[in-house]
Amino acid sequence: MSYQGGPAPGNGNPNANASGYWTGHGHGPPNPYGTHDPRVHQGVSNGAHPQYPASSSHSHGGGQPQYWNQNQNQNGQEQYINPNYTNHHTSSYAPAPPQQQYQPSPASSTPQYISPAQLLQQQPPAQSRIPQQYQRTPELSNGRNILDPVYINPPRMAAASSDPIHDKAMLLISLAEEYFESAHNLAPSVVFSMTDADVHAYEKLVATGLGCLDTALKNVRLPPRLEANIRLRYAGVLFEETNNNMEGETALSKGIALCERNHYYDLKYAMQFLLAQFMAKKNPKASMKALDGHVSESEAYQHYPWVYVFRLLRASHSLDSGIAIENHAAINNLNAVTELAERQGDHAIHLTASLMKAIAYMKRTGPESMENIQASIAAAWRYQTESSCRIPQLIGLTHILAVACSIRQGNSKAMIEDLKKMQVMMDDALKNPEWSTTSDVITIPIKRTPKSSQIVSSETRMVLGIGEDGGDNLMMRFLNKKDTYSITYLLSGMVLLHKNSADQKGFKFLKAGLDLLETDTRAPKKPPGLLPDLISQRQWRGEILCYFRVYMAFCSAGLGDWPGTKRYIDDLRATARSFNILPTGALEFLAMYLTGVYHQGMGDLDLALNIFQEAKFALPAAKSSITTSADQLHRDISLLAALNTLWILQDSARQDSSMNTTLIEKLRPFCETHPSRDIQTAFNLVVATVPTNPPAQMYVIKNYLRAALGGASATANTQFLCITLNVMCSRFFSNVVGDQAEKSAMAASTQATNSGNVLWRSVADGMLAQCYEVQGKKELAQETLQQAQYFAQKAAPGSSSTA
Repeated sequence: MSYQGGPAPGNGNPNANASGYWTGHGHGPPNPYGTHDPRVHQGVSNGAHPQYPASSSHSHGGGQPQYWNQNQNQNGQEQYINPNYTNHHTSSYAPAPPQQQYQPSPASSTPQYISPAQLLQQQPPAQSRIPQQYQRTPELSNGRNILDPVYINPPRMAAASSDPIHDKAMLLISLAEEYFESAHNLAPSVVFSMTDADVHAYEKLVATGLGCLDTALKNVRLPPRLEANIRLRYAGVLFEETNNNMEGETALSKGIALCERNHYYDLKYAMQFLLAQFMAKKNPKASMKALDGHVSESEAYQHYPWVYVFRLLRASHSLDSGIAIENHAAINNLNAVTELAERQGDHAIHLTASLMKAIAYMKRTGPESMENIQASIAAAWRYQTESSCRIPQLIGLTHILAVACSIRQGNSKAMIEDLKKMQVMMDDALKNPEWSTTSDVITIPIKRTPKSSQIVSSETRMVLGIGEDGGDNLMMRFLNKKDTYSITYLLSGMVLLHKNSADQKGFKFLKAGLDLLETDTRAPKKPPGLLPDLISQRQWRGEILCYFRVYMAFCSAGLGDWPGTKRYIDDLRATARSFNILPTGALEFLAMYLTGVYHQGMGDLDLALNIFQEAKFALPAAKSSITTSADQLHRDISLLAALNTLWILQDSARQDSSMNTTLIEKLRPFCETHPSRDIQTAFNLVVATVPTNPPAQMYVIKNYLRAALGGASATANTQFLCITLNVMCSRFFSNVVGDQAEKSAMAASTQATNSGNVLWRSVADGMLAQCYEVQGKKELAQETLQQAQYFAQKAAPGSSSTA
């Protein structure tokens, strides 16, 4: 969860219909303050290449420069930016009447548009001017409509005005909102097609709407508060739809000065909030410094709702930076929020900040981070019995973070317990109408203070609004119910991956979540919204689909189903191409490692070695510090690649005891004290089975096997239990007569059956057959040997391994 403000209420939220509010469509209306989905942390970098390059034929008249400049977030995801309303010069946009910039040619099949110069003579564009395939039943505005009852009566009831200037302003504003609404109605269809013509039509609608607002600001003498609202709306659309930062910052700077002259504290804070987000695009440090100043000012005047807003935004920017020192700054700001919320009795804010602290600590490494995560989650539970804190989205996030914490800790018992609680909560949430299946908007209640009337109004409702109960509401965005449900399926599959035995329960959860997400992603009808937001949402879903396929590939590899493993690896790559997901970060390392595992399982040892010994899997210096969870993940996958390399090198043609010793000593400082018990177990198994120079003493081998057995039991890892028992049987009871030897062989066979892995079932039954042979049980030996040979054929490369 990162905080960038939130769109206005009214998206199925019962607390969001106070007088003077605008309401949006189901998926969440656009936010002129630049709200973004917490699924995508937007760390902007300049010069990103376009994801959806526009045709050169889309230049809009008169040699006006056009470009595609897309923001790329820290996860490698690209975000759509509308190029049609950009300014390469210091002058602001004001389409000249003679140029007719947005008039299409007569042969064009796109909607008809008018230039702002014609707006005072023509009627608002009719709905029928939108192409038939994009027409929708007229609904409430999907933008931050500035046609507020504060300024005019409802359009159908407006009396003839005696002020023509006021009429002109209202006409321009009305037309701008009509264009924005038409663009947002068009956006869902554009996301699926992304053709040049459709993108061009969307851009022209937004650009014409901006032109209307720009014309109102430059050509009409406006009342101060109306001018401030128009500047805020104008800058908000520039922030969301274009990369014209200079124009947006200029509009906000003028607006802030106007608000200070007229003591519009609510709008001034709102503009400072948006200006900080503009600044974060090109200079995050300057943005954070400005936010620190806003925090100090709002604290001095005891404007506590805005203290929450500025500190939460400051914390989000710090977390998005990925810098360790900024992570510390984020936690300091969140601690300040929780302390202030405790004093003010804003327990829902306390809950929100506690969850954000848990996320911040999850980005850290080390044993203290785990303690801090658990403490933050415990703090989040503190007030969840209160009515103000019964926010289903935040309760769901608390359960999700609890499961993630248990997975990171490796506590199998806690994982199962937390998983069951999460599943019960999500099943109950299906019946809860307060959590929409399409909208991602949530409202966090804040107690209203005597000063709230000056700093919170219906005009700041995209960040701070007024609820039906008269209290203030902090607007945020989180996953909708369907997307959250898909995340819980993914977590369920991950938790049960260790125990993905022959019934494949973990795989079934992954398959169900994959089907749910794919069905919803392919759904033809989507609620209206901003094109950048819809593209960002689609990109996020593409990444989650990739992770589903990664873990399904791991499930297949654990069963020895190599054709299935290959199928899911291919699906992973096809999904990444389909959603334009860049091969970077965790997905890249996981895909590479899985590919190496597949080739190792198929017997292509040379190719597997080439992959595992790639430079990307090179281990760092033993004393190098790991400060972020992303670095930890990279190093852990590199450790697994090195362990796979060691086992491959035991092939008779490659075996070198001295090299084995060198590699083991290189891995020892990383693995022996690793926070993951599973990595410790894997290392102990390798050391117990790989010959070294000088050879290891028998008591040393026994100690490593004992440690491996303890680690496998602690994490309930059926694969490691299977391997450890089979290694112990082979080491200590091969060709031994006696009940203990037979019990050991039978235990190894039973555990291999539980693992569902056909290769280890073949190995275990082969040793059991040998044990029966030594014991003189010929018939049992023959029967068991035939079973071992059957599983060996199933495990052979190119065969189907479904038992």
